[in-house]
Amino acid sequence: MDDVESILNYYKNELKWNPPFADILSKYSQEGLKGYLVMRESVQNGHLPKKTSELIFTILDSLDNEVSGAKAHAVTAIEAGLTMEELVEAFVIVTIVKGINVLCKTGVEVIKAAEKRFEEIKLTKENQQ
Repeated sequence: MDDVESILNYYKNELKWNPPFADILSKYSQEGLKGYLVMRESVQNGHLPKKTSELIFTILDSLDNEVSGAKAHAVTAIEAGLTMEELVEAFVIVTIVKGINVLCKTGVEVIKAAEKRFEEIKLTKENQQ
């Protein structure tokens, strides 16, 4: 992807999220935006399963109180096969290490967004049967 519009569409279509940095970089540092995407693609095409890399993004965004990004990554992780139990277990681990604030501030919202997507996927599968 070389043109800025394709990169912005990637974020909107792939993650169903418009990261706040993307618009700024597209306006003032198109090479920076492209460089960030190269790093993102190296992870996307890397060794970890997608559900695992998206879970890591979810937790890291949650630690930084970046709710919109954490929700988007959690939903993508669910779509990639992450279970609700795996997501909640990751937040339990975060709680053990970093305390209850992450779960209270961001985690609950993230889990609710993932749960909503999980239920949508479940209903879709049931309707297809």
